[in-house]
Amino acid sequence: MKRERGGQRRSGRGNGGRSSRGRGQRGRGQRHGRRHPRQSAESGNQRERIAVESGDLVLIDQFMLANPQFIEKMGAALDESSDFKCELIRQYGGKVITVSCGTYRIERDPFAYTIVVHPEDGDLESSPEIVKEATDSLGEINVDTRCIAMLDRELLDDNALLERYQQLWFNGQDKACRDLLRDNGGAVRYGFRRDGDELDIFQVPGEDIICLWPKSLEGLKTDEPTDQPVEATA
Repeated sequence: MKRERGGQRRSGRGNGGRSSRGRGQRGRGQRHGRRHPRQSAESGNQRERIAVESGDLVLIDQFMLANPQFIEKMGAALDESSDFKCELIRQYGGKVITVSCGTYRIERDPFAYTIVVHPEDGDLESSPEIVKEATDSLGEINVDTRCIAMLDRELLDDNALLERYQQLWFNGQDKACRDLLRDNGGAVRYGFRRDGDELDIFQVPGEDIICLWPKSLEGLKTDEPTDQPVEATA
C-alpha cells in the first residue's frame, strides 16, 4: 500500500472514520454522566483496529511517540535495518512482536483485567478462555500514561506524522493524538490503573494472539474499574 507522509495512512479503518463514534447521539442521561466501564470497553472493542503491514506489531506507551529524543532517533534511523529500528523501540520501553500481516482487533475486558489482540478474521468469542492458552512469555511493558499505543512498526518511519503527534501532545490535545494514530491504522487502549500499569505480555503458541494483563492484580480488584468521562473512547 502506498503511504503518504503526514498522516494519510488509513488501512484497516473501514468506512466508519471519526463519524462512527456517534457524536451527538447520546441521550440527556448519558451526556453528563459516566458510561459504565463495560459499555466503554465494548465500544472500543468494536471500533479499534490495527493494520499491520510490516509483520511487526509495536506496543508502546503513547507518550513515547511524542518524546523528542525518540522522534529524533527514529528519524536518524530511517535508512537503518528493521532489526536496528526494533531495538531502538525497545530502548524506549516498547515491545515489537512478530505477527502475520493483516488487520487486528483488540478485546479489552476491564473486569477480567485482560487485553487480547487477535486477527480480525478470527473467531474469538471468549477472551478469558483464550487468555488461559497464552503461555509463551514475551516480556512486559510499562504504561506510565495509562494508554498504550498499538501500531505497525513502519508507521514510525513517518517522521512528519510523529512530529504532528508531538505538536498535538504538547498542546494538550491527547484525544487528537489518539485520533491521529487511529486514522493511520493504529490503535490506543487503556491499561487498568489511572497511575499506570506494568503489564505482562503472553502469546498463544503458534497463533497471532497476544494477551496482556497486569503483573500484579493486588490493589486493582479493590477498586471498581472505571474510565474517565473525557477519555471514554480510549
